[in-house]
Amino acid sequence: METEVLVLAATNRELEGVLTKLDEPIHIGEHSVVGVCTGVGKVQSALAALKALYVHNPRLVVLLGYAGALDPCLDIADLVVATKVVQYDLDLRAFGLQRGQTFDGGGRIVPASIDLYAPDLNGTKKVVLGTADRFLLRSYREQNPYLTEELGLGASDMEGFGIAQACVMQAIPCTILRVISDDAKGHRPKDFKRFVRQANERLHDGLLQLLEVPKEKSPTSL
Repeated sequence: METEVLVLAATNRELEGVLTKLDEPIHIGEHSVVGVCTGVGKVQSALAALKALYVHNPRLVVLLGYAGALDPCLDIADLVVATKVVQYDLDLRAFGLQRGQTFDGGGRIVPASIDLYAPDLNGTKKVVLGTADRFLLRSYREQNPYLTEELGLGASDMEGFGIAQACVMQAIPCTILRVISDDAKGHRPKDFKRFVRQANERLHDGLLQLLEVPKEKSPTSL
């Protein structure tokens, strides 16, 4: 079965309730979809994503899961779609680069951000997503105003940039859908099990909408 859409998440919890099976293709409507867990962090998720891309050769990659908010207008359980993802914790400014930029093997500058496929989906808010190998605590946000003032970040995760970079290497479009698990003030769900159920419902709804995007607006002609 040809895989059209590869759905990735850091952990099983973020895919349970969204897909009925993992690691093997299933049908959602007319589309073949496979879900794979990548593990946590930029390096782990990038390596797992590359492996999954080689195995399944999809036409679209969708990253699902949770994110922390930097934008005070975002509430817990809001569903966001990222317009671009920024690697905000890499700092080579001492070498004349901007935050997040690095060098490839040929000495060329690798951009700090990656544009994503972010169609208009009902019930979602669009954000610039930041990725770092750290859990973004409120104290770090307050001590580093560049996150919002310079980079314009609305939310943060630990896998988005690594997975998006893997997709760039294979010339495959990538969409990132995240549910806000903690707000800009550091508040978290009081009932986490209830939050997980609600998050899965919203991620499932977002994925269904994404698969139904009209062909003329889809990067994959799904």
